Amino acid sequence: MLTVNAIIISTIILDVGIQYVIIDRIFRSKQGNKRREEVEEENLTRYESNTSSDQPKGWEFKILRTSSGGFRSRRVLSKVCAEESQAGWILLEKLDDQRLRFRRPVTARDRDGQCQIDPYRTRYGLSENVETWATIIVLLAIMSGAAFAGFIAMNRFFGDWQTRAVESRPQAGSNNTIRQPPAPSPQ
Repeated sequence: MLTVNAIIISTIILDVGIQYVIIDRIFRSKQGNKRREEVEEENLTRYESNTSSDQPKGWEFKILRTSSGGFRSRRVLSKVCAEESQAGWILLEKLDDQRLRFRRPVTARDRDGQCQIDPYRTRYGLSENVETWATIIVLLAIMSGAAFAGFIAMNRFFGDWQTRAVESRPQAGSNNTIRQPPAPSPQ
């Protein structure tokens, strides 16, 4: 029975270890993607803001981000562009399904107080912290559900086994005393 318990415990520990590695890889890949996007954005086509004295109407630029490919949908993309146009932002390019690049004339800053959105927002949808915590909670719920289902399965499997305690040494005066064979009689 001790061997069976050891096997079950080592399997559970191995399972938790594998889940830890999977969660760690997910978060490391997110960090790697973020660094790669930052390098890519630094190497994007440079646009001049034209703020010299001969051209007072310069441009300002921003990148709007979302998670999980939120800009893949045309409906969401149209909604975001309509919201940003309230502040004078014009879609310059769609970098990928998670990033949009906008520009607007510097003079559009005068209308910032009339906008229903933050004209300088850089995230659309859930914030990164909320998304991270939601991911952690969902993963913990999945792991807890799997652990509970494993517990129920093992309880059903081993629940009918009859076990009894083994005494380490016999008690004095009990029926479990060890009887010595009679000593040989001297003849």
